[in-house]
Amino acid sequence: MSEIYDLIRYQIVPPIFLLGFPIVTQVLVSLSNPSLSFSISTLFSLGTPFAWKVVLLFYAWGFISLKVPSKVFKGPATPNGYIPLYSANGLQYYFVSLVLFLLFVAFGNQELCTAIYHDFSAIVQVLNLTSMVLCAFLVYKGKNFPETENDPLQGVDKPLPYLFYRGIELHPRIFDVDVKQWSNCRVGMLGWALFTIVFAIADHNINGFHAGPYVTAFLTNIYLAKFFAWETGYFNTLDITLDRGGFYLCWGCLCWVQVFYTFTSLFMVGHPSKANNFAAFGILVYGLVSIMLNYAVDRQKEIFRTNNGKCHIWGRPAKYLDVEYKNHDGQLKKSKLMLSGYWGVARHMNYLMEINLSLSWALPASGYGIVPFAYFIFIIILLVHRTYRDEEKCRQKYGNGYDEYCTKVPYKIIPYVF
Repeated sequence: MSEIYDLIRYQIVPPIFLLGFPIVTQVLVSLSNPSLSFSISTLFSLGTPFAWKVVLLFYAWGFISLKVPSKVFKGPATPNGYIPLYSANGLQYYFVSLVLFLLFVAFGNQELCTAIYHDFSAIVQVLNLTSMVLCAFLVYKGKNFPETENDPLQGVDKPLPYLFYRGIELHPRIFDVDVKQWSNCRVGMLGWALFTIVFAIADHNINGFHAGPYVTAFLTNIYLAKFFAWETGYFNTLDITLDRGGFYLCWGCLCWVQVFYTFTSLFMVGHPSKANNFAAFGILVYGLVSIMLNYAVDRQKEIFRTNNGKCHIWGRPAKYLDVEYKNHDGQLKKSKLMLSGYWGVARHMNYLMEINLSLSWALPASGYGIVPFAYFIFIIILLVHRTYRDEEKCRQKYGNGYDEYCTKVPYKIIPYVF
């Protein structure tokens, strides 16, 4: 059985993903734009000069943001004790980028958004090509000049497609810039935010005013502003502490996020929103409530951690379970698992709020079948999968203590359901 599992994991799945997902990005573009039809030739195109300008300028902007002097955040230590360093200027980066872009558009450059929409297939081609080149370089770097002082290499004897997909180094750096912070936070998240605005304006230019795309863009940017405000907290998540710099993470943020996460906004340019102003307002309220609840859930955990459990949640002293774990030096440490508030109702209540929010982004595109709800369906699958990954990691870290925690908080995401 283990041989079959290894065959699927190392030999079969990586090539399928490496070939399949870039194809899907171009299929999504063709689904969103009625004037386009998917063609295999688009996979081998090198893009257009305009597309290269857009992508490279965006890459450079994100890179520069990480070279600007700023506060330094120390990430969690790796198993051998290395502490990665990150630039802690995410919120400033987001707001400066947003303001500059809106000012540029406001002063007579709205047609830029329409041009990006019409040339988006070429932009995706450039994103695919450049991110694949980066992933190939990271494999070469990991094998030939890895930063082994910050990460003990593992599994470099595995098949090349698997190494390309997974990555080799946990914290690769190029020109002293953390690759995962650049690809995930500075390109991926900002691209997601700005493209929703670009497509809302493009829809306005092409189809006239529809409230739906602006609702989706506004809710998305409120959510991502929260992400950038909490960017340093993101460095404690599985994406950073467990996943390596390869196709899964870097291509995923450089290309997949730009196309799939913005797909509903892109779709509404070619398929104008059918939501009237009243419906759009209702969706806006639903989305804002989801954002506030998402913030409230995360805020409870932040207060709990800051005060080491000595705080009040919902007007009562916080309850918690004392657990133990061993750090990278083998020393026994103590920690507390929260049993109060939202976290005492379900172990990943924050995921439920994110699912509700993703639904609010898709609702303005209602009336065109299930296609514009693709991201909503995807995020359910992703977060359920992430729940199991996170709990496996916690169970390995805390042992029987985490099993006891699960008996006290039996539901994973949805109270009384799952």
